[in-house]
Amino acid sequence: MQEQKQQILVLKGWEGFADRLQALSHCMNYCIKYNAAICVDWRDYMWGQGKRDFSDYFQIVGIPVVSLETVLKRIEEGATVNPPAYTFSHLEAPPAEIIHFSEFASKIDNACLKQEGDIIVHNSKGTRMWHLSNLIQNLRIAESIRPSIISKLSRLHIPYTSIHLRGTDRKTDSTLKFVSDNYDQLPPHAKARSYIISDMSSLTEEWLALHPESHIIDEAAPVLKIPPGKQGTHMLLEEVLEFYGITKHELNINTITDFLVIAFASWGVGHGESTFTRLATFLRQGGAIGVGKWLDWIPSRSRFEIFTLQTQ
Repeated sequence: MQEQKQQILVLKGWEGFADRLQALSHCMNYCIKYNAAICVDWRDYMWGQGKRDFSDYFQIVGIPVVSLETVLKRIEEGATVNPPAYTFSHLEAPPAEIIHFSEFASKIDNACLKQEGDIIVHNSKGTRMWHLSNLIQNLRIAESIRPSIISKLSRLHIPYTSIHLRGTDRKTDSTLKFVSDNYDQLPPHAKARSYIISDMSSLTEEWLALHPESHIIDEAAPVLKIPPGKQGTHMLLEEVLEFYGITKHELNINTITDFLVIAFASWGVGHGESTFTRLATFLRQGGAIGVGKWLDWIPSRSRFEIFTLQTQ
C-alpha cells in the first residue's frame, strides 16, 4: 500500500497578472484550510515564456511548497490526479490553451470544499476568490528582484494618489477625460501629490499637459516602448518584445511595480475597474505596512510640501 502523503495543489497560471493573483489566493486558501502543499507553474507564454517561472518573482511563506519535479515523481509512483483529464504530459508541459477546456476545469468552488485525489490541479480559470489575509501573510516578492522594484518605488512619498492610465486594449476616446474628471473631483489634499503609471507614453504626455503637477514613476518603463495596439501587452510574443528591445522579465517586473504603486496609494483614479486595479485596491486595505510585507519595505511618509521626486 502506498504511504499516505500530503495532498498537493498544482496551479497552472494563465491570463494577466491580477487573474493569476486571484487564482493563487484561492489556491493558497485551500492549502491553508486542508494543510495541502502547493506547486505554482507560471511558465506559460503570457508570463514565463518557458524561461521564467513563479519562483523567479514570488515566494510563498507559511504554506508547504513543492517543485513540479516532485509532483511528477508522485504521479510516477501512482498518485491520483484530479481532474483526471490532466495527464503526466499536461502537467510536465508549461500551461497552454489546451488545458482550458471543460474537462480540465477545477472543482474547487467558492466554498473551497475538500477535493478527492493526491494531486489537485487548478487551471486559473473559473473561481477566483480573493483573501486579503493570505495575499499579505503568505506572499513575498522574490529576493532576487526586490532591489530593482524598491529602487523604482523609492521615488514614492506617501500619502499620494495613483493615476492609472490604461491604454492598449482598454483605451477609448473618453479614457483621458473620464480619468481627468474623476481626478478633478478629488479633495485638494489628494491632488497634492500624484504619480502616473501607464502603458502608453502618449497618454502620459496628454495627462501631464492637463495636470503638470503629477509625476511619472518610471520614464524608462519597458511597457512605454511598446506602441499602441489592440492586444494586451501581457499577450505579446517573445519575438515581438525583442523587436522593441524588451525582455519579458523586464516587462514582468514593470507589471509588479505598477501594481504596487496602486496598492501603496491612499487614493486612486483610473478608467474602468480592471481586475488589475481592483485587486491592487483590494490589497490596499492592508495599509502600507500590510502591502509592504511583500518587500519588507514601505515608501517614506512625507509632508505635502514635497512635490518633487527624489533624485536617484
